[in-house]
Amino acid sequence: MIFSKTASEIKRGIWFMEPRIALSYADVVSNILSKTKTEIDPRPEAITIKQALAPNGAKIGYDEEIPEGSIGVVAIHGPMLKYGDWCSYGADELVGFAEEFEAHDNIIGQIWLMDSGGGSVAAIAPYLDFLNKTNKPVVALCDLCASASYYVASATDYIMAENNISAMFGSIGVMIQFADYKKYYEKEGIALHEIYADQSKDKNLDFRKALENDYEPMKTEMLNPLAIQFQEHVKASRNLTDANAVLSGKMFYAEKALQLGLIDGIGNMSAAINKVKFLASARSLISNNY
Repeated sequence: MIFSKTASEIKRGIWFMEPRIALSYADVVSNILSKTKTEIDPRPEAITIKQALAPNGAKIGYDEEIPEGSIGVVAIHGPMLKYGDWCSYGADELVGFAEEFEAHDNIIGQIWLMDSGGGSVAAIAPYLDFLNKTNKPVVALCDLCASASYYVASATDYIMAENNISAMFGSIGVMIQFADYKKYYEKEGIALHEIYADQSKDKNLDFRKALENDYEPMKTEMLNPLAIQFQEHVKASRNLTDANAVLSGKMFYAEKALQLGLIDGIGNMSAAINKVKFLASARSLISNNY
């Protein structure tokens, strides 16, 4: 069995993830936790994850000079993790790419290509920290944008669905899922014992109660505070037309998401490029006036 940052985050993390997406990755999680590094497909080269575009939208090679007025592109695909590893990119690396574009004088803004059903709660903060301090516009161009992915997208300057067919948004909520192996071990003749110090009566109490089918402590102490924080963030970031409809965890296709205020528009890469240029020009005008 391998030990990696990805495996560690899977084991310890709480996740903002759309349930159907989480279930679809069950076999991937199993592979990561049980296989060696050589048995896992390596992550793609960084050049496919970050890309600079010339003002006309043409891709700029790594060995080419970036002209003035260019746009940086960062791909945030698949389950979101805090730390990068040999099988996936983490928020630490992807935000690092974004910071490189932010610091480049000839980059006027960024497009984040988001296609993710969510991920680790711990992966969200690095993106938000960057977005809170950036001076250049960031446009989120999204296909699937759910849960933790939407948490991040809602902090960008503009959310655009990349199509009106498959693009979906929402799943504003939090869940936790874990397995109880007690009956399996009992069947195998294995007895598990947990012994707590007298001074540690509350340690793991919510999990212990959950194993007894009492889920209220876990909801009250762990899940509800995260869900409320998520909801408040979205309400503060977006001009929702019907908060009650979108904050309960439902998913919406692009046209409905636009009606509800979850997104700002529907377009494609060309439209996203034009939006970055517009927002950059607007910021420049405001800055010059002051």
